[in-house]
Amino acid sequence: MLRYLLPIAVFISLLGCSSKNEKELDLEAVDLVKFEASVKLNRIWSRKAGSGQDNRYTRFSVALDGQGNIYTAGYKGDVQSFEANTGKKGWSINTDEPISGGVGVDTNTVYFGTYNGTVHALDSRSGEQLWQVEISSEVLSAPVSNGDLVVATTIDGRVFALDTKTGEQRWSYDHALPVLTVRGTASAVVTASQVIVAFDNGQVLSLSASDGSTQWEFRVARPQGRTELDRIVDIDGTPIIDGGYLYAGSFQGNVAAVSRGSGRVMWTKAASTSYSMAAAQGKVFVSTEDSRIQAFNAITGELEWENFELKRRNTSGPVVFDSFLAVTDGYGYVHVLNQSDGKFAARFKMPGGKQRSRGMPRIPLLSDGEILYTYADGGKLSAYTVKTEE
Repeated sequence: MLRYLLPIAVFISLLGCSSKNEKELDLEAVDLVKFEASVKLNRIWSRKAGSGQDNRYTRFSVALDGQGNIYTAGYKGDVQSFEANTGKKGWSINTDEPISGGVGVDTNTVYFGTYNGTVHALDSRSGEQLWQVEISSEVLSAPVSNGDLVVATTIDGRVFALDTKTGEQRWSYDHALPVLTVRGTASAVVTASQVIVAFDNGQVLSLSASDGSTQWEFRVARPQGRTELDRIVDIDGTPIIDGGYLYAGSFQGNVAAVSRGSGRVMWTKAASTSYSMAAAQGKVFVSTEDSRIQAFNAITGELEWENFELKRRNTSGPVVFDSFLAVTDGYGYVHVLNQSDGKFAARFKMPGGKQRSRGMPRIPLLSDGEILYTYADGGKLSAYTVKTEE
């Protein structure tokens, strides 16, 4: 069966053009509202970090290793390491590989996948290549490791678990995909005992890390509607774990919370998102397709607040840093919101971003909890902290 892959921007355009309501044809983004900033951000460093992102519809994620280092990859095949607190460059190499989805990292190793369907492992201290393995097809998200396994998901619906030291395949899982999907894949969530994977049919599976057998499964959303466009319910944002719960969201579907251990559904709420969510202070934060920033109660699923003042500005997935929440938009702005009520606290223009008109933000923001990192399409990596009163 032939599958069609649509870039998300193209799909949203098709939805708008198919509407019978003339008011819905007005897809202009709202102007930015003025507000009095309640916090100041301090840019502690900014560095050129390789070639950045090209015009293909991929998301070049950046990775922190928990040991004070941050890693980036660019579309020309370059990979870099930096000290996360200072921006000092550690190493930079050109792999000459068509990197497709950014980098993942564990204690000793940096991983990336390619459009050619290979997974590569580099020594995190030197950038030296340790191994490379060919798998079935394009790897459009960053491989993820628990130190023993590295897991890569491919565009054809397969999951590969590889030995971190040798690249040898431990197991694989094959999942049937819909006829029509939005181009992109979520990274797996890998723990010592679980490999949790989200698929383009709205389904989430927990597989045993040891052998790939199914532990539980549930559907965030089920396809509905008369046309294949209507029935798209892709999960392209990586699910998140917070305590004993797993949270996931689908395009044209729902956001949902399940028990991490059993897969038992705790709650679902109607929402459409293509990005990863964030969790903090008993809330789950979501950026929807129409650029609503929403906060749901993490236990009950009740909507606690909503900010719709970025309407149709194509906001990214949210990240938590300090006591705030941050999203980017398609015009290169970073918006900082209060976690408590969703009100704007600060705003700044991302340095080094390519100028676009209503573009889709594709490189996710990143945070270690205290520092906010931005990686612009043009390859500029920057770090911010909340400015304290002197």
